[in-house]
Amino acid sequence: DNNTIDMPATVEPQAVLVIVDPFSSGRFLVDYALEKGSKLVCVKSSLQLAPYFLNSLIPEKYVEVIDHVDMETTIATLAKYTVKAVIAGSEPGVELADQLATELEMPTANAIEYSCARRDKFKMNERVREHGLRAVRQCECYTADDALTWVRSYNKYPVVVKPTCSLGTDGVFFCNNEAEVQAACDKTLGKVNPAGQVNERVVIQEYLCGQEWVVDTISYNGRHHLTDMWKYVKETHNGSKFVYMSTTPQPYDCLEREKLQNYVFGCITALGIRYGPTHCEVMWLPDEGPVLVEVNSRMHGALGPHIASLTKDHSQIDLTYDVYTSGDIFQEVCGKPWNLNRKAMWLNFVSPKDGVLKSSLEIDQIRSLPSYHTMMASVQPGQRLQKTVDLMSCPGFIILIHDDAEVIAKDIKTFRQLERTHLYNIEDDESVLSA
Repeated sequence: DNNTIDMPATVEPQAVLVIVDPFSSGRFLVDYALEKGSKLVCVKSSLQLAPYFLNSLIPEKYVEVIDHVDMETTIATLAKYTVKAVIAGSEPGVELADQLATELEMPTANAIEYSCARRDKFKMNERVREHGLRAVRQCECYTADDALTWVRSYNKYPVVVKPTCSLGTDGVFFCNNEAEVQAACDKTLGKVNPAGQVNERVVIQEYLCGQEWVVDTISYNGRHHLTDMWKYVKETHNGSKFVYMSTTPQPYDCLEREKLQNYVFGCITALGIRYGPTHCEVMWLPDEGPVLVEVNSRMHGALGPHIASLTKDHSQIDLTYDVYTSGDIFQEVCGKPWNLNRKAMWLNFVSPKDGVLKSSLEIDQIRSLPSYHTMMASVQPGQRLQKTVDLMSCPGFIILIHDDAEVIAKDIKTFRQLERTHLYNIEDDESVLSA
């Protein structure tokens, strides 16, 4: 019949996963999702994000990159896709990922009423306390005077002062007297943080003295699974008590696992987390057991999940993708113990010197260690090296991976010896002064 009109075939909208701020360890999730054949849309939560986040973005990996300005525009921009899930790729993206997932009525959206408590460290700990769990003693402060009033009644040092929405160790201060509390508030309040937001408040907290643990989890439909546990080693160097020496993955059958797991599952339930990964920092106090430092509603940052993927059958990378796309792997592994198939160690560089660096820290003697896997130096020749007093002044790290723990132990000794002898070559003081 010549009168029939050819109707254009309706084009199915493209199915995508939306990843908000796919930085830090989020890049491993991006690569895994692409390997699995998913199409991705990147949403940047703020135009004011720190350069170290923005510079790591590779736009070619996404069908579209959206600069989020307001909710209405972002939702309208996403309307041409079939959005399968919204995932926070790194810490700055947590709140916006929550909001988008709720607006788009995603089945994997977490309880929006606790979204703020998943980013705000004061609200987070209060929510954990309401849930009947031991939480840090603390006070929310808009001014230095608020903080001083609290510390006078608390009457114990040291105390911790940090932005309510802190990222990493940015703006975290350990204070031993009122003058240091005042200085910490002055340095933090009103400053723009790496997420591009102004610090309007700080939280002042008791100092938790104990062994620091990392507990990483994954959740699906309100059930939680422990993916990894890590132990931090901190030592006193260069006059600071807070020098992170190393981070080591812990075996599933370690003594503390059950208590840590039950406590952390309680915290993430209190915060309304039903889907997705969390990266929790917990202090184990000798007399009390676990007390929360913070819950981060995203994967373990930096190289954490990547190291886990090299040492175990599953990591937060494949499990995060799974819980947002099918939940099949989750159903299979939930609650089951896992094995560390290989031993790993994350070692931080600890510089004993201040000055302009003369030669690269990435030396062949490190690369030739039997367990060497990766190295990253954040200070290059010609740049200023600082004495290491915290994570921000740490000039780099190496990752060691091997089947044999003794090989790693030996390599650590060799590395620390290199640090003492000839790793840190700085220009002599006269040349620094005349520069």
